[in-house]
Amino acid sequence: MPPVRPAPRLQDIARATGLAVSTVSYALRGSPKVPAATASRVRAAAETLGYRPNARVAELMAQVRRGGGPRTRDRLALVAVEPGALRGPGLDAAEGARARAAERGYELERFTLAEAGGHPGRLADILRARNIPGVVFAPVFNRARVDFHWPWERFAMAVIGAADWGVPLSRAAHHHYEAMRLTLDSLAATGSKRPAAWLNALTNERAHRGWQAAWLAYGPAAAARRLWLRADAPSDPEIAAWLKRLQPDALVVDETTSATRLKTAGWRGPVANLDLRPRSASMGVDQGYDVIAAHAVDLVVAQLQRNERGPPAPPRAVLFPGRWVPPAPADGRA
Repeated sequence: MPPVRPAPRLQDIARATGLAVSTVSYALRGSPKVPAATASRVRAAAETLGYRPNARVAELMAQVRRGGGPRTRDRLALVAVEPGALRGPGLDAAEGARARAAERGYELERFTLAEAGGHPGRLADILRARNIPGVVFAPVFNRARVDFHWPWERFAMAVIGAADWGVPLSRAAHHHYEAMRLTLDSLAATGSKRPAAWLNALTNERAHRGWQAAWLAYGPAAAARRLWLRADAPSDPEIAAWLKRLQPDALVVDETTSATRLKTAGWRGPVANLDLRPRSASMGVDQGYDVIAAHAVDLVVAQLQRNERGPPAPPRAVLFPGRWVPPAPADGRA
């Protein structure tokens, strides 16, 4: 057998480029301290030599840096392009991103498009001036597609959520299809045989119709007839007529306000919420915005460690189905 060649090391890349090992290490981690031309030369040498970073070593070094006393940590940006995106579920996402960034040795700064006068290019310039190479885009809640003019090639990036950004970015998102399947299975376990679903059409579209697809695949008999994808706000008599026609034994909704409207229209049966807020007394799916955002930070950090910028080829997707929250004991169920 031919002798096994040892894997190339940072020292080999440093020798090939004439640079210090520390400079090579910074370049491969995507540090803004290294000029772009130098980083490009290091990447080319690493590719030629067949160098592959050891993810475990990188993580251990991050722990060493975090425990090495006061220092100015590298920073990531959490960018919200939609007003109010960092409230409610967005706030959970922001906290999850902040906590994971700290675990990985980064500080996370929040930015909104409004702070830059609504100009993406100006916001990008602010991030570059602050030496922030990695961006996590906060979730959007009011549209299915984001038309956003951004210098994609300058940053390592990932998106929180399922919305289409028009470029092939890596993303961490809720797995709407699996969440609906989990909900249907959980309702069946409680004895439900005739559920009906009352969902927001825009949210379903933003989720690439994942809720709708799982409902049609795993839902009750005549599932299509028992699904109302609403695009407007129906009146209470319209809702009451729908309930009378279908005679459901449980309802599936996607927001708390929907559950309130159904009760106002006369519904008194069980409701499963596909977007349950944490610590709610109701049953349904806690989408886990904090977990999703943490995954998005991991995607950005991985790109930085590979010294990648711009939309990755291929983009990566990490999907989280959420956590099922059973009915509270006060509801008369286990």
